[in-house]
Amino acid sequence: MPFGRRSRQTAESTNPDNLGYCAICMGEATFVVEGPWLRDQYKCAVCHTIPRQRAVVEVLNAVRPNWRMLSIHESSPSLCFFGEQCEGYSFSYFFENVPRGSANDGVRCEDLERLTFEDESFDVFVTQDVLEHVFHPDRALSEISRVLKWGGIHVFTTPKHPFLGKSYARATSAGDEIVHLHEPHYHGNPVSADGSLVTWEYGADFDDLARRWSGYATSTFVIRDRTRGIDGEHLEVFVTLKDPANSTPLVPD
Repeated sequence: MPFGRRSRQTAESTNPDNLGYCAICMGEATFVVEGPWLRDQYKCAVCHTIPRQRAVVEVLNAVRPNWRMLSIHESSPSLCFFGEQCEGYSFSYFFENVPRGSANDGVRCEDLERLTFEDESFDVFVTQDVLEHVFHPDRALSEISRVLKWGGIHVFTTPKHPFLGKSYARATSAGDEIVHLHEPHYHGNPVSADGSLVTWEYGADFDDLARRWSGYATSTFVIRDRTRGIDGEHLEVFVTLKDPANSTPLVPD
């Protein structure tokens, strides 16, 4: 069970199914509660997406309504929606023992901590529940800022635990070795049956950390709207805008 897991609403405390509008279906849909952990178990009966995926699309529609005309890169995607909607979309996964920037069965390999893309390559960079699986999120956010064009945005999710005051690392790396600082915990991984090691737990200070690590002010959007199929835990969608006005001095940890 993840740190601080508490369900705001469960199937027992509210109407489990409801009609509404799904931003991914782009039409009417029925949303179904399949269990008490709404973040993963409040699904669209049509496209089977979960709340945070719909929330990312809702926020992107709000802050970049023309996103379908832009260049977008997504790290470790879990659905094909953006690729179907945006001609300028690309994606990558991280594969161990595959050279960065090369292809593995036709799929590009990228390490968020050491991206191979040129500076100012993308208008939008998307990561959904990825930052809790990198050893050095400070390097990852700095790299993403580097490859964004001026005026570009990083739209991302990662669990932020409301009852945790200070973020901390669960594991780190020493060369090729993984050093576990706490009992290992894994999340599902779309390209590995072994799952993804949780390397960080983020708490109330995450917004400040994101600002420091990326070098730019970061906004937090939270939507709770069952008419849009969005409810549950850890619904924050973070948006970092790469703009000189948002630039913040990099402060060492």
